[in-house]
Amino acid sequence: MDIKPFEKHHLPEASAIFLRAYDGWSEAEARAYLEKFQAFDPSSCRVAFVDGKLAGAVLGYWYPRKKEIVLFIQELFVDPAQRKHGVGRRLVESLRGSFVENPKINVTPLVKADSAVLSFYNSLGFEHDLMVTYYDG
Repeated sequence: MDIKPFEKHHLPEASAIFLRAYDGWSEAEARAYLEKFQAFDPSSCRVAFVDGKLAGAVLGYWYPRKKEIVLFIQELFVDPAQRKHGVGRRLVESLRGSFVENPKINVTPLVKADSAVLSFYNSLGFEHDLMVTYYDG
């Protein structure tokens, strides 16, 4: 597996994976959403490749506070065919690792409250009360 910065030329492939991972989006909406985050904070966006094919992405954004950096994980998606193979874990680890020079980093996933994704983030060491949860409905 190879983790790389999410660049503009990854948008078509990433949008296609996003659409396979989530229902209810049009191709144009998915691309615009991903493009917005890739442009907003490219240093906090990564893509994963498995056997040379894009397999998933993580989109985040960060800002400094007085004594720490706050990093929000806005989106994490993996091609359904590549799930349960460590792609999501490696993407999150890569993003966290990019801030290794700053020992005071508060990483906060934004997670749908009624989602199985909560247990995924718990398995990575995130505590439920440190995640921002939201309800969709």
